[in-house]
Amino acid sequence: MEALSVRDYRNNLAASFARADKGEKVLIRRKNQIYALVSIGPEDLMMTPEMYQRINEARKEFTEGKTKHFADASSMQRWMDEL
Repeated sequence: MEALSVRDYRNNLAASFARADKGEKVLIRRKNQIYALVSIGPEDLMMTPEMYQRINEARKEFTEGKTKHFADASSMQRWMDEL
């Protein structure tokens, strides 16, 4: 799959969005970075029942004191580096 230059993408916006609408991943190259234009649906923007359940479980763990607490960002970073 070839990446479009930013110029080609700008000159062919409608065609790029049509390709994304069909489920194709449109790649756009800007300098040395590549980005993807993909179509997303409402389900990608909404909270699912599973997400609500995970949030409620996390709140319960926090209330029960089952979470890690850090004095500052650097101590949290040290802990993460050790994982």
